[in-house]
Amino acid sequence: MNIMLFLGFLTFLYGSDNNQDLLEIDLRERLVNDNQIRIVVQIDNNSKREISKLDGFLLQINNKGNVISEKRITFLELADGVLKPKKSVSKFIVFPLNQTRPDRYEFYVGKVRFRNDYRVYTYHPAIGFYRVD
Repeated sequence: MNIMLFLGFLTFLYGSDNNQDLLEIDLRERLVNDNQIRIVVQIDNNSKREISKLDGFLLQINNKGNVISEKRITFLELADGVLKPKKSVSKFIVFPLNQTRPDRYEFYVGKVRFRNDYRVYTYHPAIGFYRVD
């Protein structure tokens, strides 16, 4: 019960007024050539805080729902500066193209660290940021 109250408090504390996701994640697939596909992951910072570290995992999933590969993407390191509110950052990864049965791709945020905050958070669209360390 205490955990539910804590998660409710975090949702209230970090929730935005217009029901907009705090981190908006957009995945785009682009064909590079006949054998490769480029997956572009763009993250928009809709929170009111500056993000100094951001990374996550891009999953390649086949048509049966099995994970084929998992690749880590680091968007921001501590030396890269910060991602200010209402700004975005993007990266891409190239995968081999399965022409007979196209694969599906999903991205999950792994770590988020805010400027002047030593704590590490992760993000879920339903509940927002929650502390993991």
